[in-house]
Amino acid sequence: MARLGVFYALSDEQVDAIAEQDDDKMYAYMLNTIEENLLGTPKSYQIDKAWEGIHYCLCEGDWYKEEGIAPNIVFGGYLLLDHNDCVIFVNDLDNIQKIVDYLEENNLQEIIKKNFDKIPSDYSYTKNEEELNYLLSWSKGVLDFYKYALKNQLNTIFTVDL
Repeated sequence: MARLGVFYALSDEQVDAIAEQDDDKMYAYMLNTIEENLLGTPKSYQIDKAWEGIHYCLCEGDWYKEEGIAPNIVFGGYLLLDHNDCVIFVNDLDNIQKIVDYLEENNLQEIIKKNFDKIPSDYSYTKNEEELNYLLSWSKGVLDFYKYALKNQLNTIFTVDL
């Protein structure tokens, strides 16, 4: 299941419990306690392998764009784990509010369509109509997920095993 990205909406206590783990055990802990209990519920949103293309589109083809809130939608907030090709990023309520505001003003589907051609040539997948539709399909629930987290005063994490 490598490269599959998932968002989760978590309480402060859940984020703290993940953060308390050693780097070698943190991702496994997240899989066993968070994913096992939340995957498939409103507190999770699977983005499959589309996270890479969506991130490129949000950053107008630049992986390392730092200005604005758009880069925080996938790889946002602060980095909790980057170990053995596993990453976990955390967005707090402050960032989540900014993300919701941004996505309400800027339709993610339109951003993807506008910037798809800006994805660089070293992108992991073939840039074609099928890939564009794949990104559009997997991105449909991103705003609703962040709205859910905001409404319920939950942090979000993005997890992926590279």
